[in-house]
Amino acid sequence: MVGEASSMALIIEWEPVKILGEGSYGTVFLAMLTAPEETKGTMIAVKTSKPHGLDSLQKEGTILDSFFGCKEILQCIWALSTIDNGRTVYNLLMEFAPCGSLGDFIRNKQLPETQVRVYARMLLNGLSLIHQSGVVHCDLKPDNILLFPPYDHGVDYQLKIADFGLSRTKDEDFDPDFWKIKFRGSPFYMSPESVMGQIETPLDIWSLGCTVIEIITGLPAWHHIPTRSHLMFKLAFLKEIPPIPSGLTPLCEDFLTKCLITDPNQRWTANMLLNHPFISATN
Repeated sequence: MVGEASSMALIIEWEPVKILGEGSYGTVFLAMLTAPEETKGTMIAVKTSKPHGLDSLQKEGTILDSFFGCKEILQCIWALSTIDNGRTVYNLLMEFAPCGSLGDFIRNKQLPETQVRVYARMLLNGLSLIHQSGVVHCDLKPDNILLFPPYDHGVDYQLKIADFGLSRTKDEDFDPDFWKIKFRGSPFYMSPESVMGQIETPLDIWSLGCTVIEIITGLPAWHHIPTRSHLMFKLAFLKEIPPIPSGLTPLCEDFLTKCLITDPNQRWTANMLLNHPFISATN
């Protein structure tokens, strides 16, 4: 695959190595840069649009560009169009996560609250910036959080929020029919109001609460619910929250309850949660 960014007269070339993942709008490859010469051999992740996903990837590239330099959000190195079999595709060249995803890391594993606190703080730092920019991520879950070598001592990984392909921006008109597609594949992180079509930043906080429960237990927050329809009924009509794990400290339990308030207008914001005693504690 060869790409050219004409604005800077720079030729970027890469060779795909293997498929890392595939979504509704694009395929993610592990790739090796072959040009320019000074970057030759560098491993990157390339997200390439499917025929119907060009607009979605262009939007994602714009969103990622606005978060350049944020250590809690996946960094996009370059975005450009190429021609593949006679059709135009859009490519996002992103930093490669050598340590995999949070979902892989926590599966069937229980982490101590000291680590949970650090990872939750990282995610809140990212969400705070995302929400201040008028963006709703819309699909926060462990599989969309990537692991990198840590910047600081005392933690195993640096977490970075990825996959903004389903995100909603402040300038985007809400399309209820499009929203039906957005949570396909990850309904167990939906909030009660999102089931009814209300898509605002509190949605991400609910998803964060479900994610933190999964970090604590190694199991999805709603793992005991057999089907999506059962879950939709609990969220939309019963306004239930997922079970809070037993054996937590009062501070951790209170933090989760603030994430999982069923009324989105009462749910705590990312900035409020950053000041919660569970997150602000030093050990």
